[in-house]
Amino acid sequence: MSVALLLVSHKGIASNLLNTAASIVNDRPTNIAYVEVPMDASVDTIKKNIQEKLDQFDQRKEVLILTDIYGATPSNIASCFISNKNTQLISGLNLAMIIKAINYRSLPLTELVEKIIQGGRQSIEQHYDESHSCH
Repeated sequence: MSVALLLVSHKGIASNLLNTAASIVNDRPTNIAYVEVPMDASVDTIKKNIQEKLDQFDQRKEVLILTDIYGATPSNIASCFISNKNTQLISGLNLAMIIKAINYRSLPLTELVEKIIQGGRQSIEQHYDESHSCH
């Protein structure tokens, strides 16, 4: 069984990242959902939306929630749903993390979390080589 993935982000981020990742890996996997949080949304509405998405997953599966910014509203609300050992949350969402999540979902949840965090960090790089020319 593969880990179910739920992306929780500000409006427009999760859907676009997921669509891009699916195009890159040439696959639209099942048991992946997202909730996007509009700026004017109520906390209760977002909690209800997240619970509805979680209820769609096979409840025997482990669930990984990915959010965009640690400490922002989507992350804070999503943190209310990690009360058991079968659900974990990672913040700092980027495209590399979603690709890793899709490609390695068959790993146990704790290993998947490590793989995603490592992939996300490795995709962040400062470019400083002035000798590189794009001309």
